[in-house]
Amino acid sequence: MSLDIIKSIKQSEAEAEQIKRQSHEEARQILSEASTQSYKLLEQAQEDAEKEAKKIIQEAEKEANAEIEKFAAEISSECDSIKQNARKKLDKAVEIIIGRIVSPNGNS
Repeated sequence: MSLDIIKSIKQSEAEAEQIKRQSHEEARQILSEASTQSYKLLEQAQEDAEKEAKKIIQEAEKEANAEIEKFAAEISSECDSIKQNARKKLDKAVEIIIGRIVSPNGNS
């Protein structure tokens, strides 16, 4: 009977060792998968962040261009107004210049 008990104990120890090896292998596999998955999640997070950054930059550029166009239109309008005022005063300036060059009796 003691031989049966020893065989049973050895078999139990072998099974325990097998279970231990399987557990270690499963743990390594789980760690490997977790590491791979975390790397993939990190890459995805970086890609998402880059896309969001590009989107923010594009939106900022779009808003800046709209402001530039607005200011350009305002400046163009002001320039046109200044030109119109200058044209109105041009005839008077010509008269003043001619009046100073040519004397009232028509002699220069």
